[in-house]
Amino acid sequence: MPSQAQPDSTATVTVPTDCPRGCAAHRPDELFTVASLVTVVRTLACVALAMAGIARGSDVLLLAALLTHWVGDSVDGVVARLRDEETRTGAALDICADRLCVAVVYVGFVAGHPEYAAALGVYLVEFMLLDSVLSLAFLRYPISGPNYFARVDRLIWRLNWWPPAKAVNSALPALAAVLLASPELALAFAGALLVVKAGCLVRLAADLRRTDESFPAYPSNSGSPPTAMQVTGSGHLH
Repeated sequence: MPSQAQPDSTATVTVPTDCPRGCAAHRPDELFTVASLVTVVRTLACVALAMAGIARGSDVLLLAALLTHWVGDSVDGVVARLRDEETRTGAALDICADRLCVAVVYVGFVAGHPEYAAALGVYLVEFMLLDSVLSLAFLRYPISGPNYFARVDRLIWRLNWWPPAKAVNSALPALAAVLLASPELALAFAGALLVVKAGCLVRLAADLRRTDESFPAYPSNSGSPPTAMQVTGSGHLH
């Protein structure tokens, strides 16, 4: 009986040389990177500060937790780009970590300030549900994370992951609640964000209905040859 060839456990993964930054196949997907470690550390620090703030009824500690989340969320992204560690698994980890941090801090804030329950309730629905679906939609396309969603739909990217939009999406409700001391204004801001996210989801649904479409693996201004990765209705890459 002829022997069957055994897989070579020492085989290395070959990364296509024509797949630049932002392309899903730019580098092997992995979880244990320095950027992911930063994500885990800043998330644990945020949750620890938030839990301490809830236990002590301290808005100062809750604010420190929120600042830890905001700063850490920027730092892990910078580390990922500088070390060329932008992976799809790392992006998914970052998305989940953001939701954990925001939920803990905002629910803790509402526990001490129930007058903001409606505003932050609307915001949590927008961020935890609608924005989660939008943020994870990148997995449907040959890109490494939502920061590169402009290669799929520039308007959705501009309303969600363009740096000014990211700042508004994450900071506006908290700033409205804390600095302006107006539950009504905070509710209006949260409602506006909810409408924007709902509109983006409608547009995303139209994008997802398209089959056998070709989406560029990288922008036309990247200096690379004009090739494309094809995405079929089954979600397979060609």
